[in-house]
Amino acid sequence: MTYYNRLSFIDYTNSMKFTLYKPNSKNTGAAFSFDLTKDKKGNAVMYVSMIQQHSWNDKTKSGSFKENAKNPEKSGTIKLSANESGEILSSFKTRIPFVAFHRNNEDTTIIKFTPWDKKRKIMGKDGDEWHETPAFGISVSRNSSQVYKLPLEAGETEVLSELLKKYILESFVVADSYQAPQPKQEAPKQETSELEDSDVPF
Repeated sequence: MTYYNRLSFIDYTNSMKFTLYKPNSKNTGAAFSFDLTKDKKGNAVMYVSMIQQHSWNDKTKSGSFKENAKNPEKSGTIKLSANESGEILSSFKTRIPFVAFHRNNEDTTIIKFTPWDKKRKIMGKDGDEWHETPAFGISVSRNSSQVYKLPLEAGETEVLSELLKKYILESFVVADSYQAPQPKQEAPKQETSELEDSDVPF
């Protein structure tokens, strides 16, 4: 998994964050934070930070994550591209699984968004009714050993979708520090009766 020194990249004055904590009694839960921010050049970037669950309190039915926040074997950060974000949005719509691979030297990180149907109980006038609602599961694994898993409810999927859409829109904006190359003057071309793109293979 690729790790980033996020403090040197993030402009917190322009950041947007969506954080989810999902502990469970099996102590296999995780916390995910999706951070839309700017890099040092002013370009939009999307970081996803993950922490594995550290413990579970059966009395309070709550889990703790903070003990693993600085443990490199229990936490990590990846960066999503705008294209990957578009693929994830498409996966939300079509319910077709999304899979991406990030390779850094000898490390391989696999990112998966997988659809599933969650049974949901709704109280009606004639009693409780069960309905299947569209949900997703996120899985991020590093070298098939360090694994982070997070279930996404239907509403959480919608919220994440809005953040990903915002990221894609901001990725179109070129930072002020970027200097566009000046167009070169081309020599006049001779007229031809054939279309210039006639040889393009599509």
